Amino acid sequence: MKTDEIEFFNVAEMRDGVLYRFPLSVCDSLQIPEFDAKGNFVQIFRGHRGAARSTYGAELRFVTDARSVTLHIESDDTVLVTAYNGDYEYNYLIAKPGKTEWKLPWSVGLDGVERKSEHRFSKRVWRIALEGNGNIRFCGIETEGGEPLCAPLAEELPRVRMLAYGSSISQGIGCLYPQLNYLNTAAQILGIDILNKAISGGCFCEPETVDYLCAQDFDAVYLEPGTNIADRPTEVVKERVGNLIDRFCTQFPKKTIFLMTPVRGLSDVSGTAADYRENFNRTRSVITEYAKKYANAVLLDGHKLLDKDYYLAADILHPSGFGHVQMGQNLAAMLAPYFAGKVGR
Repeated sequence: MKTDEIEFFNVAEMRDGVLYRFPLSVCDSLQIPEFDAKGNFVQIFRGHRGAARSTYGAELRFVTDARSVTLHIESDDTVLVTAYNGDYEYNYLIAKPGKTEWKLPWSVGLDGVERKSEHRFSKRVWRIALEGNGNIRFCGIETEGGEPLCAPLAEELPRVRMLAYGSSISQGIGCLYPQLNYLNTAAQILGIDILNKAISGGCFCEPETVDYLCAQDFDAVYLEPGTNIADRPTEVVKERVGNLIDRFCTQFPKKTIFLMTPVRGLSDVSGTAADYRENFNRTRSVITEYAKKYANAVLLDGHKLLDKDYYLAADILHPSGFGHVQMGQNLAAMLAPYFAGKVGR
């Protein structure tokens, strides 16, 4: 969303000030059949709707000549708020449920920062990142002296935006500080913007979700769809994941579609963890099969993304905080050849 005053990055909808990463109509459509070990239908699963409503990777972006700004939000759960001036991290705040007021004076040291020292964003761009599971209501931004706000110009932002869709691993679960999840880390290294639409406990590629994702503004796409759907029958995987890949690759033939196979974890690493070896092999085969159909599809190996077992947390599924950072470096190395000469500002 974008107004004349603020760009609400990675915010699809705002109702009574509450920020939503997906339109509520898409959230309410999320569902997938569940099956038992014999492949018999059990029930319809809708448990990932809450994760789709959560706020991750959202930013308030604006420019002002004011020497200080004050953020006002209200939430019904804890929120991690991180403020930046361009790529320079200002500070972060763990906001408790209720109303939060945070005054942010401009740092004098930034006055001497020249263009050569900037990276993805102009230092003039205030970026206030918000992450939390409950409702986050934007109540306003005050500026010193009543100075006006304006949304950033294109030349103040990264030239390349990559849309990402995947599981909790890609949403950033397991990273105690979400700003350092592996997609954010890779984006910082590469000099690109990341529009993170991953859904913890989800990524079931519903038709409504695919329609919404294909309507976004992006230059490249990163898909990590083979984890949570892995325990469904092959025909369901092909129907859902196959449609996702078909839609992006055919609708955007001149854009690069990166396809990540399942990331190392569970029975890849531990003999006592849940046995997903067969399931992950099945989704890997489906992703590989569909990737071969398209010249603009780039197949990436999830075992090379998480190339050390100890990058995992103790659940042997999600990366640790350290693992996220290491994976971000690995992903940046994988993607760098495709963004050469296109990134930065």
